[in-house]
Amino acid sequence: MKRIRSARGDVGTPARRLARALLAGVVGGTLVVSLAACSGGGAGESGASDVARSEGFAPGTAEGDVAADAAGAVGLADSREEAVDRELVTTGNATLAVDDPFDAAEQIADLVEQAGGRVEARDERAATADEPGSASMTLRIPADRVSATLDALDELGEVRDRHVETIDVTGTAQDLDARIAALRTSTDRLRELMADADRTSDLIEIEAELSTRQAELDSRVSERNRLSDEVAMSTLHVEIVAESSPAAQAQPGGFLGGLSAGWSALVTTFNVVVLVLGAIIPWLALVGVVLLVVVGVRRQLAKSRPGGPAVPAGAEPEPVEP
Repeated sequence: MKRIRSARGDVGTPARRLARALLAGVVGGTLVVSLAACSGGGAGESGASDVARSEGFAPGTAEGDVAADAAGAVGLADSREEAVDRELVTTGNATLAVDDPFDAAEQIADLVEQAGGRVEARDERAATADEPGSASMTLRIPADRVSATLDALDELGEVRDRHVETIDVTGTAQDLDARIAALRTSTDRLRELMADADRTSDLIEIEAELSTRQAELDSRVSERNRLSDEVAMSTLHVEIVAESSPAAQAQPGGFLGGLSAGWSALVTTFNVVVLVLGAIIPWLALVGVVLLVVVGVRRQLAKSRPGGPAVPAGAEPEPVEP
Protein backbone atom coordinates (compact mmCIF):
# COMPACT_ATOMS: atom_id res chain seq x y z
CA MET A 1 0.00 0.00 0.00
CA LYS A 2 2.77 2.34 0.76
CA ARG A 3 4.25 1.77 -2.72
CA ILE A 4 0.97 2.42 -4.50
CA ARG A 5 0.54 5.82 -2.78
CA SER A 6 4.08 6.69 -3.71
CA ALA A 7 3.43 5.83 -7.35
CA ARG A 8 0.26 7.88 -7.39
CA GLY A 9 2.11 10.75 -5.79
CA ASP A 10 4.92 10.55 -8.32
CA VAL A 11 2.51 10.48 -11.26
CA GLY A 12 0.18 13.30 -9.97
CA THR A 13 2.90 15.87 -9.15
CA PRO A 14 3.92 16.86 -12.78
CA ALA A 15 0.24 17.20 -13.81
CA ARG A 16 -0.50 19.53 -10.94
CA ARG A 17 2.58 21.62 -11.74
CA LEU A 18 1.53 21.96 -15.43
CA ALA A 19 -2.02 22.98 -14.49
CA ARG A 20 -0.76 25.55 -12.02
CA ALA A 21 1.62 27.02 -14.64
CA LEU A 22 -1.19 27.32 -17.22
CA LEU A 23 -3.51 28.93 -14.66
CA ALA A 24 -0.82 31.39 -13.59
CA GLY A 25 -0.15 32.35 -17.23
CA VAL A 26 -3.84 32.96 -17.95
CA VAL A 27 -4.27 35.03 -14.80
CA GLY A 28 -1.11 37.03 -15.51
CA GLY A 29 -2.17 37.78 -19.07
CA THR A 30 -5.59 38.90 -17.89
CA LEU A 31 -4.03 41.21 -15.34
CA VAL A 32 -1.71 42.76 -17.96
CA VAL A 33 -4.59 43.42 -20.36
CA SER A 34 -6.70 44.91 -17.57
CA LEU A 35 -3.90 47.20 -16.43
CA ALA A 36 -3.28 48.39 -20.00
CA ALA A 37 -6.96 49.17 -20.50
CA CYS A 38 -7.12 51.04 -17.22
CA SER A 39 -4.04 53.09 -18.04
CA GLY A 40 -5.45 53.96 -21.52
CA GLY A 41 -8.80 54.95 -20.07
CA GLY A 42 -7.04 57.00 -17.39
CA ALA A 43 -5.02 58.83 -20.05
CA GLY A 44 -8.18 59.53 -22.07
CA GLU A 45 -9.98 60.73 -18.99
CA SER A 46 -6.98 62.86 -18.06
CA GLY A 47 -6.95 64.48 -21.53
CA ALA A 48 -10.70 65.05 -21.41
CA SER A 49 -10.38 66.52 -17.93
CA ASP A 50 -7.69 68.89 -19.19
CA VAL A 51 -10.00 70.04 -22.00
CA ALA A 52 -12.87 70.51 -19.55
CA ARG A 53 -10.58 72.50 -17.25
CA SER A 54 -9.46 74.70 -20.18
CA GLU A 55 -13.11 75.48 -20.94
CA GLY A 56 -13.62 76.81 -17.43
CA PHE A 57 -15.41 73.83 -15.87
CA ALA A 58 -14.09 72.47 -12.57
CA PRO A 59 -13.34 68.72 -12.51
CA GLY A 60 -15.67 66.69 -10.35
CA THR A 61 -18.72 68.88 -11.02
CA ALA A 62 -21.62 67.90 -13.25
CA GLU A 63 -20.63 70.47 -15.90
CA GLY A 64 -17.04 69.33 -15.77
CA ASP A 65 -18.02 65.66 -16.21
CA VAL A 66 -20.24 66.49 -19.18
CA ALA A 67 -17.54 68.61 -20.81
CA ALA A 68 -14.93 65.90 -20.21
CA ASP A 69 -17.18 63.20 -21.69
CA ALA A 70 -17.93 65.35 -24.74
CA ALA A 71 -14.28 66.16 -25.27
CA GLY A 72 -13.32 62.52 -24.98
CA ALA A 73 -16.08 61.48 -27.39
CA VAL A 74 -15.28 63.88 -30.24
CA GLY A 75 -11.54 64.24 -29.68
CA LEU A 76 -11.70 67.98 -29.07
CA ALA A 77 -8.14 68.12 -27.79
CA ASP A 78 -6.83 66.63 -31.03
CA SER A 79 -9.02 68.81 -33.25
CA ARG A 80 -7.63 71.97 -31.69
CA GLU A 81 -4.15 71.04 -32.79
CA GLU A 82 -5.46 70.62 -36.35
CA ALA A 83 -7.26 74.01 -36.46
CA VAL A 84 -7.08 75.74 -39.84
CA ASP A 85 -6.23 79.41 -40.22
CA ARG A 86 -9.41 81.07 -41.50
CA GLU A 87 -9.24 83.45 -44.47
CA LEU A 88 -11.76 86.30 -44.16
CA VAL A 89 -12.78 89.02 -46.62
CA THR A 90 -14.00 92.18 -44.87
CA THR A 91 -15.99 94.94 -46.60
CA GLY A 92 -17.73 97.96 -45.14
CA ASN A 93 -19.32 101.32 -45.84
CA ALA A 94 -19.89 104.47 -43.81
CA THR A 95 -21.46 107.92 -44.19
CA LEU A 96 -19.54 110.84 -42.70
CA ALA A 97 -21.08 114.29 -42.14
CA VAL A 98 -18.55 117.15 -41.99
CA ASP A 99 -18.37 120.89 -42.55
CA ASP A 100 -16.05 120.68 -45.56
CA PRO A 101 -16.21 117.40 -47.56
CA PHE A 102 -13.12 118.24 -49.64
CA ASP A 103 -10.94 118.87 -46.59
CA ALA A 104 -12.25 115.69 -44.94
CA ALA A 105 -11.38 113.68 -48.06
CA GLU A 106 -7.79 114.93 -47.87
CA GLN A 107 -7.56 113.97 -44.20
CA ILE A 108 -9.00 110.52 -44.86
CA ALA A 109 -6.48 109.95 -47.67
CA ASP A 110 -3.62 110.82 -45.32
CA LEU A 111 -5.10 108.58 -42.63
CA VAL A 112 -5.32 105.61 -45.00
CA GLU A 113 -1.74 106.07 -46.23
CA GLN A 114 -0.51 106.14 -42.64
CA ALA A 115 -2.37 102.87 -41.97
CA GLY A 116 -0.57 101.20 -44.88
CA GLY A 117 -3.54 101.30 -47.27
CA ARG A 118 -4.40 103.16 -50.45
CA VAL A 119 -7.22 105.17 -52.01
CA GLU A 120 -8.62 103.07 -54.85
CA ALA A 121 -11.27 105.56 -56.04
CA ARG A 122 -12.13 109.16 -55.19
CA ASP A 123 -15.01 111.28 -56.45
CA GLU A 124 -15.62 114.91 -55.43
CA ARG A 125 -18.67 116.99 -56.36
CA ALA A 126 -18.54 120.77 -56.03
CA ALA A 127 -21.33 122.72 -54.35
CA THR A 128 -24.16 124.12 -56.47
CA ALA A 129 -26.97 126.58 -55.84
CA ASP A 130 -29.28 123.74 -54.75
CA GLU A 131 -26.92 121.23 -53.16
CA PRO A 132 -23.74 121.53 -51.07
CA GLY A 133 -20.53 119.79 -52.01
CA SER A 134 -19.89 116.10 -51.32
CA ALA A 135 -17.29 113.39 -51.89
CA SER A 136 -17.04 109.61 -51.99
CA MET A 137 -14.00 107.39 -51.54
CA THR A 138 -13.17 103.71 -51.94
CA LEU A 139 -10.41 102.70 -49.55
CA ARG A 140 -8.24 99.59 -49.34
CA ILE A 141 -7.07 99.10 -45.77
CA PRO A 142 -5.12 96.27 -44.09
CA ALA A 143 -7.58 93.84 -42.54
CA ASP A 144 -6.29 94.42 -39.03
CA ARG A 145 -6.71 98.21 -39.36
CA VAL A 146 -10.39 98.42 -40.37
CA SER A 147 -11.73 98.96 -36.85
CA ALA A 148 -9.08 101.57 -36.07
CA THR A 149 -9.85 103.44 -39.30
CA LEU A 150 -13.59 103.50 -38.57
CA ASP A 151 -12.86 104.81 -35.09
CA ALA A 152 -10.62 107.51 -36.57
CA LEU A 153 -13.49 108.75 -38.75
CA ASP A 154 -15.32 109.86 -35.59
CA GLU A 155 -12.58 112.43 -35.04
CA LEU A 156 -13.13 114.00 -38.49
CA GLY A 157 -16.90 114.43 -38.25
CA GLU A 158 -20.09 112.62 -37.35
CA VAL A 159 -20.46 109.07 -38.62
CA ARG A 160 -24.14 108.77 -39.55
CA ASP A 161 -24.10 105.07 -40.34
CA ARG A 162 -21.63 102.24 -40.76
CA HIS A 163 -21.80 98.64 -41.90
CA VAL A 164 -19.06 96.00 -41.84
CA GLU A 165 -19.43 92.50 -43.32
CA THR A 166 -17.01 89.58 -43.09
CA ILE A 167 -17.12 86.56 -45.44
CA ASP A 168 -15.21 83.33 -44.80
CA VAL A 169 -13.43 82.25 -48.01
CA THR A 170 -11.27 79.52 -46.47
CA GLY A 171 -12.94 76.77 -48.51
CA THR A 172 -12.51 78.69 -51.76
CA ALA A 173 -8.86 79.35 -50.99
CA GLN A 174 -8.18 75.70 -50.18
CA ASP A 175 -9.90 74.60 -53.40
CA LEU A 176 -7.81 77.01 -55.45
CA ASP A 177 -4.61 75.85 -53.75
CA ALA A 178 -5.44 72.22 -54.54
CA ARG A 179 -6.22 73.00 -58.18
CA ILE A 180 -3.02 75.02 -58.56
CA ALA A 181 -0.93 72.22 -57.08
CA ALA A 182 -2.55 69.65 -59.39
CA LEU A 183 -2.06 71.85 -62.47
CA ARG A 184 1.58 72.47 -61.62
CA THR A 185 2.19 68.75 -61.27
CA SER A 186 0.41 68.16 -64.58
CA THR A 187 2.39 70.82 -66.44
CA ASP A 188 5.67 69.51 -65.05
CA ARG A 189 4.78 66.01 -66.22
CA LEU A 190 3.82 67.28 -69.68
CA ARG A 191 7.16 69.07 -69.97
CA GLU A 192 8.94 65.82 -69.17
CA LEU A 193 6.91 63.99 -71.79
CA MET A 194 7.59 66.71 -74.34
CA ALA A 195 11.33 66.41 -73.70
CA ASP A 196 11.17 62.63 -74.25
CA ALA A 197 8.87 62.74 -77.29
CA ASP A 198 10.32 61.13 -80.41
CA ARG A 199 7.63 61.78 -82.98
CA THR A 200 6.52 65.18 -84.23
CA SER A 201 2.83 64.33 -83.88
CA ASP A 202 3.31 63.43 -80.22
CA LEU A 203 5.29 66.62 -79.65
CA ILE A 204 2.55 68.78 -81.19
CA GLU A 205 -0.18 67.06 -79.18
CA ILE A 206 1.74 67.38 -75.91
CA GLU A 207 2.56 71.02 -76.61
CA ALA A 208 -1.12 71.84 -77.25
CA GLU A 209 -2.16 70.14 -74.02
CA LEU A 210 0.61 71.91 -72.15
CA SER A 211 -0.56 75.29 -73.45
CA THR A 212 -4.10 74.56 -72.26
CA ARG A 213 -2.96 73.47 -68.81
CA GLN A 214 -0.57 76.41 -68.49
CA ALA A 215 -3.32 78.90 -69.37
CA GLU A 216 -5.63 77.35 -66.79
CA LEU A 217 -2.83 77.40 -64.23
CA ASP A 218 -2.15 81.10 -64.86
CA SER A 219 -5.85 81.85 -64.49
CA ARG A 220 -6.09 79.99 -61.19
CA VAL A 221 -2.96 81.67 -59.86
CA SER A 222 -4.34 85.08 -60.79
CA GLU A 223 -7.63 84.27 -59.09
CA ARG A 224 -5.80 83.11 -55.98
CA ASN A 225 -3.75 86.30 -55.92
CA ARG A 226 -6.91 88.43 -56.13
CA LEU A 227 -8.47 86.46 -53.30
CA SER A 228 -5.34 86.85 -51.19
CA ASP A 229 -5.38 90.60 -51.85
CA GLU A 230 -9.03 90.82 -50.75
CA VAL A 231 -8.17 88.92 -47.58
CA ALA A 232 -5.14 91.05 -46.79
CA MET A 233 -6.67 94.41 -47.79
CA SER A 234 -10.26 95.14 -46.77
CA THR A 235 -12.49 97.42 -48.85
CA LEU A 236 -14.22 100.40 -47.22
CA HIS A 237 -16.59 102.79 -49.04
CA VAL A 238 -16.95 106.22 -47.39
CA GLU A 239 -19.59 108.76 -48.43
CA ILE A 240 -18.73 112.28 -47.24
CA VAL A 241 -21.59 114.81 -47.06
CA ALA A 242 -21.92 118.34 -45.75
CA GLU A 243 -23.71 119.01 -42.49
CA SER A 244 -26.41 121.05 -44.25
CA SER A 245 -27.20 118.45 -46.92
CA PRO A 246 -30.43 116.42 -46.70
CA ALA A 247 -28.40 113.22 -46.39
CA ALA A 248 -26.71 114.53 -43.27
CA GLN A 249 -29.82 115.91 -41.56
CA ALA A 250 -31.97 113.63 -39.48
CA GLN A 251 -35.46 113.21 -40.89
CA PRO A 252 -38.44 113.21 -38.47
CA GLY A 253 -40.52 110.08 -38.33
CA GLY A 254 -44.22 109.39 -37.94
CA PHE A 255 -46.91 111.83 -39.14
CA LEU A 256 -44.54 114.81 -39.26
CA GLY A 257 -42.07 112.85 -41.33
CA GLY A 258 -44.78 111.86 -43.81
CA LEU A 259 -46.10 115.42 -43.97
CA SER A 260 -42.62 116.76 -44.61
CA ALA A 261 -41.97 114.18 -47.31
CA GLY A 262 -45.34 114.90 -48.96
CA TRP A 263 -44.74 118.66 -48.95
CA SER A 264 -41.29 118.17 -50.42
CA ALA A 265 -42.75 115.97 -53.16
CA LEU A 266 -45.45 118.58 -53.91
CA VAL A 267 -42.93 121.39 -54.15
CA THR A 268 -40.71 119.27 -56.36
CA THR A 269 -43.63 118.42 -58.66
CA PHE A 270 -44.69 122.08 -58.86
CA ASN A 271 -41.16 123.09 -59.76
CA VAL A 272 -41.07 120.49 -62.50
CA VAL A 273 -44.41 121.65 -63.93
CA VAL A 274 -43.27 125.28 -63.90
CA LEU A 275 -40.03 124.30 -65.57
CA VAL A 276 -41.88 122.39 -68.32
CA LEU A 277 -44.29 125.29 -68.90
CA GLY A 278 -41.42 127.74 -69.05
CA ALA A 279 -39.78 125.61 -71.71
CA ILE A 280 -42.99 125.18 -73.77
CA ILE A 281 -44.40 128.76 -73.71
CA PRO A 282 -41.79 130.27 -76.08
CA TRP A 283 -42.52 127.55 -78.62
CA LEU A 284 -46.26 128.07 -78.29
CA ALA A 285 -45.80 131.83 -78.89
CA LEU A 286 -43.72 131.12 -81.99
CA VAL A 287 -46.33 128.72 -83.36
CA GLY A 288 -49.08 131.31 -82.72
CA VAL A 289 -47.20 133.99 -84.63
CA VAL A 290 -46.65 131.65 -87.57
CA LEU A 291 -50.38 130.79 -87.68
CA LEU A 292 -51.36 134.47 -87.62
CA VAL A 293 -49.00 135.21 -90.50
CA VAL A 294 -50.39 132.32 -92.57
CA VAL A 295 -54.02 133.37 -92.00
CA GLY A 296 -53.27 137.01 -92.87
CA VAL A 297 -51.51 136.04 -96.09
CA ARG A 298 -54.40 133.85 -97.20
CA ARG A 299 -56.91 136.62 -96.59
CA GLN A 300 -54.88 139.11 -98.60
CA LEU A 301 -54.58 136.66 -101.48
CA ALA A 302 -58.33 136.07 -101.48
CA LYS A 303 -59.14 139.80 -101.60
CA SER A 304 -56.64 140.54 -104.37
CA ARG A 305 -58.08 137.99 -106.83
CA PRO A 306 -60.14 139.53 -109.81
CA GLY A 307 -63.91 138.75 -109.94
CA GLY A 308 -64.28 138.68 -106.22
CA PRO A 309 -63.92 135.75 -104.08
CA ALA A 310 -63.36 132.43 -105.78
CA VAL A 311 -66.33 130.12 -106.23
CA PRO A 312 -65.82 126.88 -104.50
CA ALA A 313 -65.39 123.85 -106.74
CA GLY A 314 -68.65 122.04 -107.51
CA ALA A 315 -70.90 125.01 -106.62
CA GLU A 316 -73.37 126.22 -109.33
CA PRO A 317 -73.34 129.95 -110.22
CA GLU A 318 -76.45 131.95 -109.38
CA PRO A 319 -78.64 132.91 -112.46
CA VAL A 320 -78.44 136.47 -113.67
CA GLU A 321 -81.82 138.33 -114.09
CA PRO A 322 -82.43 140.12 -117.44
